[in-house]
Amino acid sequence: MLRRWLVSSEIDGSAWLLALLLTACLEQPVDLKASIELLVTTHGEVQEQALRTLASHGRAALPSLEAVLHRTEPSARRSAVMAMRRLGFAETVPLLGHVAQFDSDRTVRHEARTVLERWAAEKGPRGESAKNALFVAAASETTE
Repeated sequence: MLRRWLVSSEIDGSAWLLALLLTACLEQPVDLKASIELLVTTHGEVQEQALRTLASHGRAALPSLEAVLHRTEPSARRSAVMAMRRLGFAETVPLLGHVAQFDSDRTVRHEARTVLERWAAEKGPRGESAKNALFVAAASETTE
């Protein structure tokens, strides 16, 4: 009888663990819409607080920032580039390279290129990626 209880307890424990893991896997990504809106529509301390909120979510904020790059307002796209610079994740280099090449607004392209130039001066993977992105951007300028 004790053995039967132990076996059923192991099953219950395993089922509980499985349920816990599934819940963690199904957890919805954090909704950063309010912080993104504050980032792109405000300035000063309110914008800084929005950036701190985004930074506190780390890489989870990157998809929301990438979505801002598709907005029509150049000021919103410039804010996204600024946020990517401040967050400093190497994963943003390809996005910044794309913006530096193809954004419809010259000032947004310039901002993205400036970030890439700063990062290209660094040693390490981010610096190397930034150099490559700048090389590709420069090559596309000469073919236009």
